[in-house]
Amino acid sequence: MGRSFRLRLAVSSALLAGVALAGFAGIAWLQLRDAKIGGLDREIRDQAERELSRPWPAEHWTRHERQMGRAFGAQARQQSLLLMEDAGGEVFRSAHWPQDLNPETLPWPSQAERRESEPPADTGPPPAEADRPRQAGEPADLEPPDDTPPPPPFPPPFPNGRPPPFPPPGDFPPPPRQRPLKFAVETVDAGNRRWRFGLATAPGGEKLAIAVDLTVLDADMAELRKAFLLATPLALGFIGLGAWFLSGRALSPVRRLSATMAGVTAKGLDQRIALGQEDQEFRQLIQVFNTMLERLERGFLQASRFSADAAHELKTPLAILQGQIEQAMGQCEAGSPVQARLGSILDEVQRLGTISRKLLLLSLADAGRLRLRVARFDLSAALEDLVEDAQMLAPGLDVSGAIAPGLTIEADAELFRQVLHNLLGNAIKYNQPQGWIRIGAARLPGRVEITVANASAGIPAADRERIFERFYRADPAHGRQIEGVGLGLSLSREIARAHGGDLTLAGAAEGEARFVVVLPA
Repeated sequence: MGRSFRLRLAVSSALLAGVALAGFAGIAWLQLRDAKIGGLDREIRDQAERELSRPWPAEHWTRHERQMGRAFGAQARQQSLLLMEDAGGEVFRSAHWPQDLNPETLPWPSQAERRESEPPADTGPPPAEADRPRQAGEPADLEPPDDTPPPPPFPPPFPNGRPPPFPPPGDFPPPPRQRPLKFAVETVDAGNRRWRFGLATAPGGEKLAIAVDLTVLDADMAELRKAFLLATPLALGFIGLGAWFLSGRALSPVRRLSATMAGVTAKGLDQRIALGQEDQEFRQLIQVFNTMLERLERGFLQASRFSADAAHELKTPLAILQGQIEQAMGQCEAGSPVQARLGSILDEVQRLGTISRKLLLLSLADAGRLRLRVARFDLSAALEDLVEDAQMLAPGLDVSGAIAPGLTIEADAELFRQVLHNLLGNAIKYNQPQGWIRIGAARLPGRVEITVANASAGIPAADRERIFERFYRADPAHGRQIEGVGLGLSLSREIARAHGGDLTLAGAAEGEARFVVVLPA
């Protein structure tokens, strides 16, 4: 069974979109993970700078440990770590600090490493010229005149004579100390977990380590991955359906072309496909197809007209020739060589007459002008007569019939008898010595089936495909050992089709040839 181009196009589009979506999702997932890690690093740094900007009592770090995990999205206290050291030693360490992690082994940033971009420390203004030590031999300067302006007067007193109230010291936190910090981030494996550490050092020797379990980040990314895995099949399904719909619309000209081609027979060569709003590629295809149909129609009409004209023109001369030969044979001495030669000539003239009549019928059938004189036809009686004819024409063959009684059809009696006699003639000519012929007929649901079978040496596969071609005979030399011109089966099939039925060569057992005529009941 052939593959569907439309299905392959839809599946290919869905697969291509799936690959693109997977690539986009992978890149987006990595970028989002990097963005989340960057955000986590910034949050850790902000907390480190805020906590090292002022001194805190020891109990502050316990409270801070409980609160900082929520800022990182940690669900449990064990998913964050805190370590604080000052110049005097360790101030605070989380109770669940991994035992296999030594704080001294952490990559603490060194305060000795100053960045070149940092401005130098402000040591105050340069010493005044008067304070500069005098060099040897340098003369002493005269005392400058004291022309320094007097200091400004004190500001006027407060309007109400009292200063404004000053806020109590507990209302505002003390101002932060602006101290340059060194900060570094590092991923560390400890306690069967992966931790994202933020390490900060202050000039006074303080060290602060804040860590977050990366499973918090992995949980968020897992939810994102799950959502993508759920959405991808739906997206691919919609893409596949869309590709199926669009490919169906794109291939509609091809379907119309196929439907027209399926209906092109000898009677339908005048069909053409109208050019609509198709794309340029399909318009070119339709134009080529219409041009081909036009050439076929013109050639077929010429061939059909030639066959009909030739058969019609030959009919009268052959009839005159046959009459003159028969008259000459009657004037010759019986059994003379002249009479024998005239008899052979008469056989050839009759053969030419048969060929011309069949060609005329075939040309009429091809042109759709085969006129049927349809009437009630007693098929059972006609087949019984056919069995008797076979027994007389081939006394050396075993002829039998299995004919259902009372079979009648609507048919042209003269033409349909010609079909039956053609099949019987083939069964006799292509039989085996001491062979057999079986003629059967039965009424089946919606149809009548006629079978003519005979003993045979077998029909090759190549001959089975061409057996209904005109002028084709299984005898490659077209010898005269078996009479015929190769038009009987072709004409019989055209007559059966003109009656709404068909003639086929059915599959048969070895050593048997079986032809089946099917007609509407």
